[in-house]
Amino acid sequence: MTEQVDSNLDSSPKSRPEDAGPFSPLYTRYVLGMVLLTMVFNNIDRTVLSILVEPVKEEFALSDTEMGFLLGPAFAIVYSILVLPIGRYADSIGVRRNIVSASLFLWSLFTCATGFVSSHLQLAVMRMGVGVGEAGATAPSVSMLSDYLPPERRARGMSVISIGAVVGMGIGMVAGGWIYERFGWRGAFIAAGLPGVFLAVVYRLTIREPVRGGSEGRSAIPSGAFLPDLKALLGTRTYLFILGANAFSLFASMGRNLWEPTFLVRTYEMGQFHAGTWYFLTSPVPSMLGIFLGGYFADRFGKRDKRWYLWVPAFGQLVSAPILVCFLLWPASHVIALPSFLAGTAFEVIPVALVFSIVGSVIGGFFTAPFISTIQGVSPLRMRAFAAAVSTLISTLIGLAGGPLVVGAIADSLTAEFAGDALRYALLFPTLMPLISGVVCLLGARYVRDDLLRAEAVGRQA
Repeated sequence: MTEQVDSNLDSSPKSRPEDAGPFSPLYTRYVLGMVLLTMVFNNIDRTVLSILVEPVKEEFALSDTEMGFLLGPAFAIVYSILVLPIGRYADSIGVRRNIVSASLFLWSLFTCATGFVSSHLQLAVMRMGVGVGEAGATAPSVSMLSDYLPPERRARGMSVISIGAVVGMGIGMVAGGWIYERFGWRGAFIAAGLPGVFLAVVYRLTIREPVRGGSEGRSAIPSGAFLPDLKALLGTRTYLFILGANAFSLFASMGRNLWEPTFLVRTYEMGQFHAGTWYFLTSPVPSMLGIFLGGYFADRFGKRDKRWYLWVPAFGQLVSAPILVCFLLWPASHVIALPSFLAGTAFEVIPVALVFSIVGSVIGGFFTAPFISTIQGVSPLRMRAFAAAVSTLISTLIGLAGGPLVVGAIADSLTAEFAGDALRYALLFPTLMPLISGVVCLLGARYVRDDLLRAEAVGRQA
């Protein structure tokens, strides 16, 4: 499969304003919208199980540790095995648009098939199948968007990757809970998977493959041998610090996000739809604002000092952790009455703890867009998908594979002593991990400017 070049593309930096991309603003917004939708369904299909923990656990007689395996490692292990070779292929001869559309089609089919399983083993196999498909989503998408978006607007534009992730997670919780209460948990999986099959076809037919480096007026050199390329990438200090910070951040977010709906069910005695709705409104929705603001602040302040690309995430991680601890530990009996028109519904009051979740989720989302954008900025043009894939691999193994499993295991170990509050205290462990991420960002900020300049100089010389 060879790379395709659109005839309407003009990659000359003299033919467009400094901060303009190679395609028209309208079409670029369309591409951003399609990538956003792809990431939405990527995370609906990945996380819908988290709102269905209780019914699935009951049907197959599973422990929290076994559910933690299904939420994390069953998906993440296969995903991690494939993400690097797919990223490498996307950087060499692969057409990134085709890789993403094929992956979307595949993981959507496996999600639908999950609705027909009859055993714990079959459920684990379907989760692995979703991991096979989703391994081809993020890294090629990030690489492709880098060639649509100039550096001056890249952090904001890249925010669609993470915004799509949290929107998908939230929709998976709300819609999954609503469908479960009417059609059962199997119906929720079928409904989550079907739309992605049709979106994959539209994506393949309407998205153009951009020239590598076209958004910067740079030339891409062919990728070299695997080990020398990997050595060069891992020799970039900014990249290494982001890998470390992102791993702690994703351990925290995956450990929390995939168990917090169940925490609301158990601690506040909510139904699945009730818990999913409150979770969506108080975690993913404010996180979307935080993701955009993180990209906005990084782009704005980064024009004067490139260290802001890691200072902004550091602020978000260090400030959000204590706020989210308050969310977990605040007494469940403390509630705020909502407007009278909600009286008599499940939403007539809001727990005070969820106010802390809102604030902490906004600030805690600051890290995602600057991390993605900076990784692309310090990476060689023909290694951008690979660089994103390495980051995804590490964050998946530590975050998605480790986070949910560790939380489930801790909850099981605390059940004898804390009974219904075991999950509450188990969630404290991942909630404190962003403090480490923030410190890593502060340590790595000193290298950002030099590494960005070095990568740009290599591209100009090619």
